[in-house]
Amino acid sequence: MKNSVIYPWFLLILLSIIWGSSPILIKKSLSTLTPFEIGALRISSAAIFLSPFFFKVLNQINKNNFFLLLLSGVIGNLIPYFLYPLAQTEIDSSTSGVLTSLTPFFALLIGGIFYQQKIYKNNITGLIIGFIGTFCLIFFSTENKSLNANLYGLFVVIATLFYGINLNLLKYHLVKLDPLTITSTSLFFISPITIWLLISETTFFSNLDTLSDNINGVFYVLILGIVGTAIATIIFYRLVQIRDTVFASSVTYLMPITAVFLGLIDGEIINLIQFFGMLLILIGVYWANKKSK
Repeated sequence: MKNSVIYPWFLLILLSIIWGSSPILIKKSLSTLTPFEIGALRISSAAIFLSPFFFKVLNQINKNNFFLLLLSGVIGNLIPYFLYPLAQTEIDSSTSGVLTSLTPFFALLIGGIFYQQKIYKNNITGLIIGFIGTFCLIFFSTENKSLNANLYGLFVVIATLFYGINLNLLKYHLVKLDPLTITSTSLFFISPITIWLLISETTFFSNLDTLSDNINGVFYVLILGIVGTAIATIIFYRLVQIRDTVFASSVTYLMPITAVFLGLIDGEIINLIQFFGMLLILIGVYWANKKSK
């Protein structure tokens, strides 16, 4: 199957389901855990899961890359994984999922500003359309919440900005490293921070006697860490290897479909303006990444 035409599409659909399910898993875990507990436990579990790979490749990594790998872990995992649950204390999981599709916008902007990547007219048009959609989605995300509550969507926008920075960091500075090496090393480097946060800044370990009350939340976060972070990242880089970055990035078009569908099943209500904003974001992402003739 690995050599078949179906295999890349299988990986793409699988990845869109895994990453598209992340917002609803965060929503479920917020019922028993705090945003800090979710972010710290997610990264820690992913790092522990990939630790055997880290110790296997540690001696093969050039020490000059250690700082870049740490930086990749901070901006690509540490900060976003705390921003997402914080945002979802006020916004719906479907909104969070669609806002994530802004990642290619910021990757394009950072590449154009700092790495002289060519930006075409369709890129600019797509950016404008996408940001209009983002405005609609954030400021009209619900009918009964205050403006301050809706502004929590900006936390997801900031997270996608960090994703965009990290993509360019990987593309222009760590391109020679194996994807599994990048993932396992960057996660392992930031895991002491998240473990320290779990111990000193949360009540997670001090309330282990009541773990049975929080077991569902912990279970959801472990899925986020092991499947949604460790395994999904490996799948994504594998997809890049066997096809190309354009094909792999199309997962951003499929993720919102999964997120919105699961949100609707969970009882979330999407108003017309919010739906219009989602549609604009998807159109903008497609148009910004459309190849110029």
